[in-house]
Amino acid sequence: MTLLIPTCERVTTLLTAYEEGALGLLDWLGLKLHLALCPPCQTFLGAFERTPARLRQVLDDAPTALAELALASALAALREGRAPRGPQHHPEPEAWHALAPGGDPLTALLLRIHLGHCPACREIQGSDQALDLAAGPLPDSLKAMLPPEAQWRWSRKGPGGGRVAKLVEDAATGASLSLACLPGGRSTPFHDHEGRECALILSGALQDGPAHLRAGDWITHGPGHQHGPTADPGAECWALVALEKPVRFTGWRALF
Repeated sequence: MTLLIPTCERVTTLLTAYEEGALGLLDWLGLKLHLALCPPCQTFLGAFERTPARLRQVLDDAPTALAELALASALAALREGRAPRGPQHHPEPEAWHALAPGGDPLTALLLRIHLGHCPACREIQGSDQALDLAAGPLPDSLKAMLPPEAQWRWSRKGPGGGRVAKLVEDAATGASLSLACLPGGRSTPFHDHEGRECALILSGALQDGPAHLRAGDWITHGPGHQHGPTADPGAECWALVALEKPVRFTGWRALF
């Protein structure tokens, strides 16, 4: 395919955004041109579009006894005060290697913040490296581990009012640590990743695909993942984001 028309592999990664109406003009035009010339991708799109209806049919036909039992158990737990507390999204097992000598310092910082929020992980990993966190997104204990605020480089990301300050950047590898602030109810511009992204929520909450993240929650995305998280209404969401490589915006933002 040409520079304007994407490959079949690229088309498969764009279909979800296409169905959600989230594609930029150039990606939308390229996708339309590709589909006009590629019968196999036309067939794939047809199957893709029929999948939600088939899932609804399966769910509608399934017996409801198990679902009712699960709901009753969840309500009983809430009444008895057994609702889980603390972060619901935890680091993957291999991530903890960053706390060992010689481990990745950016990942290690996020792990220490998570430990400060998460009693369950402190029981397993120990509390000696946990960062003692006070109220607010940027307690003094965290600021003491970051470069001076005068060195933070804030930039706006998208029309929703989101802003990002790049705190640390490795000129040789492109790895970076950034502080992100997203106003309540706003979304980040849709983008994908050339390297691994690891994010730790400092305060507030946001929806990132199927994951609803709160303070202390951890999430990792691999290369090629596309998303545009949305902050919960009513309050800003603050997060620290460690990237192996810079993000790549889709649509018209890719031109800049």
